[in-house]
Amino acid sequence: MNFKSLRLNALALLFTPTIAFTYDGSSFNEVWDEVKNEPYFELSDTKVTRKSFFQQGYNLLAEAAKRTVEDKNDIIPPFDKLLHANGICLQGEWKITESSIYSGYFRKGSKGKIIARASTTLTNTKRGSYRGFGLAGKIFPTNNGDEVVKTANFFLIDNLIGTYAPNFTRVEMTNEPSLVPPISLSVAKIVGLGLAAVNSFAEADKKPGIRQLYPVSRLDEDGEVRTPKWMMAKGDDNESTNSLKDFRDEINQHISENGKFTMGIYTSDTGKKNWQRVGSIIFKESVSSWGCDHRLHFHHQKFEENMK
Repeated sequence: MNFKSLRLNALALLFTPTIAFTYDGSSFNEVWDEVKNEPYFELSDTKVTRKSFFQQGYNLLAEAAKRTVEDKNDIIPPFDKLLHANGICLQGEWKITESSIYSGYFRKGSKGKIIARASTTLTNTKRGSYRGFGLAGKIFPTNNGDEVVKTANFFLIDNLIGTYAPNFTRVEMTNEPSLVPPISLSVAKIVGLGLAAVNSFAEADKKPGIRQLYPVSRLDEDGEVRTPKWMMAKGDDNESTNSLKDFRDEINQHISENGKFTMGIYTSDTGKKNWQRVGSIIFKESVSSWGCDHRLHFHHQKFEENMK
């Protein structure tokens, strides 16, 4: 299926009645099988422009944001990822090893499978250009790949506009990323795209600048719920890096050289400098594919004022 037909499908959805989405959960194996569908022989290089967001008078990005907060399904019919168009998917283990005050899958001893998608926020994928790195994660509260469970999703970004950071595997990504570009940025077009994205997200969620973490703290939790305000993920310093230009090649090579790609899980309630490491995400496999870019869906809950 080509990108033109995908965009036409997206436009067609604007003329259909509101869909009542149902969600019964998924198994890790069935989702990963869909993600691996149609691996690329060459990495995608989809351009993100203002035209990607607005076509024939419709705000496609606002519609996509609305779908993200309404549809909990892990795999959905083919669609374009309008902001994070170029990505790579990873699978591995979510593991919490340290005690904290938090509940659910932030609680010590929590283990589960995870499927994630690493991406850049706009067009650039190669070192030497502005890249905003993102990680969307989908936690399966089970170690049985065939068990059907309801997942919890999280969203982390380093900077919505981008930086010159040379390695995905070394940046700090949080659920409340910066939108402020470095002083050296002089390309107003990039800033305009970032602001257009934020404004579109605001149509679906009243506080789009932060992605709350309560889906994780409520996952598989029967007792009192306690949610961190902030979460950060960052690659472990004791694993070697490489200098490959495209971040997807970098991640593939990182796993090949180290046998894994480990990211520390950090939480905080008292500020973004007061991080406590509570566990790790250990990725063992990665794939760049059509299924990763056009079928894998990450749901996020709307902002809650009195979140627990």
